[in-house]
Amino acid sequence: MKKNNNENLSERARALASSAKDLGEGLLGKLLEGNPMGKAVEPGAMERLLGAGANGPGLEDCARCGSCKARCPAYEMTGNEAFSPRGRLMLLKGLAGGGPPPTDGLLGRIFSCALCGRCDASCPVGIKPTEFIYRGRDALRKFDSKRLLTRTVLRASLNRPATGVSAARFLTGLKHGLLKRLVSRLPRGISFPRRQLKNGHQVITPRKAVGRVAVFAGCSANYLMPETGEDLIGMLVAAGYEVVMPGGEVCCGMPLRGLGLEDEARRFAMKNLEIFGKLNVEAVISPCSTCVYMIKKRYPELVGGSVENAMDATEFLLSPGRLDLGPAIKKKEKADLRLIWHEPCHLKYGLGFNAEPFLGLLNIEKPKEEGCCGFGAFLTDKDTSRELLSKRLSAYEGADMVVTACPGCRIQLESGGIKTAHILEVIEEAFPGTDSGTELAG
Repeated sequence: MKKNNNENLSERARALASSAKDLGEGLLGKLLEGNPMGKAVEPGAMERLLGAGANGPGLEDCARCGSCKARCPAYEMTGNEAFSPRGRLMLLKGLAGGGPPPTDGLLGRIFSCALCGRCDASCPVGIKPTEFIYRGRDALRKFDSKRLLTRTVLRASLNRPATGVSAARFLTGLKHGLLKRLVSRLPRGISFPRRQLKNGHQVITPRKAVGRVAVFAGCSANYLMPETGEDLIGMLVAAGYEVVMPGGEVCCGMPLRGLGLEDEARRFAMKNLEIFGKLNVEAVISPCSTCVYMIKKRYPELVGGSVENAMDATEFLLSPGRLDLGPAIKKKEKADLRLIWHEPCHLKYGLGFNAEPFLGLLNIEKPKEEGCCGFGAFLTDKDTSRELLSKRLSAYEGADMVVTACPGCRIQLESGGIKTAHILEVIEEAFPGTDSGTELAG
């Protein structure tokens, strides 16, 4: 009798544990995804996956030529066809065609892409493989429990970035404990300054205006590296531009899309289009090449419109007639350092701007090997991110400082112990008349 009672108790305990597990998973799904975790790909996500891109053909148009593999850092790293753009497109095509349910292997291949866009620039029929990677991640999101917590934290942080930065600043100040350990997993390149670039709508007017531009700061320049935004604004004002910084700007949405959060990215995109589409300006300039790539080149697929006059700050300032490149370079702090250039993928392959002709003027060397730093995979596949970073570290040996045009690349490179600078800092130091001494409130 006692044995039977014990067996009954054990069965009841197992049943309670199972119920608690089911309840916990259900609550976790609601907390992290906003609805119960699904067991099938949502019809809307499947339709988007099957649809053609706004500026190009669809999955069915892939000629399987393999041109995309030549520039793919993940394929170069693994030598595995399933990790190439062509292989990933075939996997997504199988998923869209009603193939077997998603597996961890499929998730690993789709989420390991660094989204550098090199394959988009090399496809002879105009397919943008990364666009279908984004859509595939949206379709697979609810199967991907591995990145649920990352999605939750990112969604909360980007919806209230000032609050998120304040919380992170507090947590990094802790001496010990679980929260301290969690924050310590962030790359070493991320810092949380006590000021931000802008608060609300601002207009900075030079003594004699030659034009009018707006600044899309981006999350990094606004909250993590405000000095980069200040360098940009100071140079624009010194060059005679009235600078508009509209209030209400939100994240460009690239990190959200990278994690498959299409609806959230779409909402952010519509907000930014509403703000920047109303401005009467010559250009919308950002110190982040990824932000420009997103709001100019990726918004059409996401929401059917774009910030067409968006420009990367490097391209805008180095365009003929904007800065006087003729006079001798000033002898400044960075002139005595060995500077090596890191080309952001989204600047070169996404926006088509080649900074190489200007590197000599700025005393910046070309690296012995050019490549992706892996920051695009940081939130989705740490192993891929670290391996790509390791290749860059060896390519930049001997550099006193690595110069780039992307705050995300800076964060990634500094996590590997490399000192970095934004190219705007070098431009500001190199050419006469670019330091206006402008100080911003906030």
